[in-house]
Amino acid sequence: MDRLGKRPCAIIYESGSDISSVVEAAKNLSKADDVIIAVKEDGKLAKKLLPAYINAYIRNQEKSMHSSSLSLEAMLFLAGNMNITGAINSVGADKPRFMLFSSRRELAEMLAKKCRLKKIKETKLTLDWDIASNVAMVAIKDYK
Repeated sequence: MDRLGKRPCAIIYESGSDISSVVEAAKNLSKADDVIIAVKEDGKLAKKLLPAYINAYIRNQEKSMHSSSLSLEAMLFLAGNMNITGAINSVGADKPRFMLFSSRRELAEMLAKKCRLKKIKETKLTLDWDIASNVAMVAIKDYK
């Protein structure tokens, strides 16, 4: 089955350790066509997760990504910034309580188990077309 057809999830977790260890573990768990990113716990970001993932996936299929991984590409769209450092600083998790987006639920569960994360709640992912079009426009604005 195509990766985009799998059920992505967004879960708010709390880490008892440094967030950088969670980010590193996420990098090690994901494969080339997976997305697993730890972002700030923010309702506005939650609404952009699905469109960012879809846009990154399309870029990957078209072989036109700005970054080296699907996860980083999704982070660029999520931040609305095609600069990797700027995107990570803008939306990347920086506190023990964070939101984890994963293209596959089992990835999120493996990371939670490996890093001993405490699940706070799951965020419902929806596709708001107004937001989706704004997230997609990030790439177009970047070329001006």
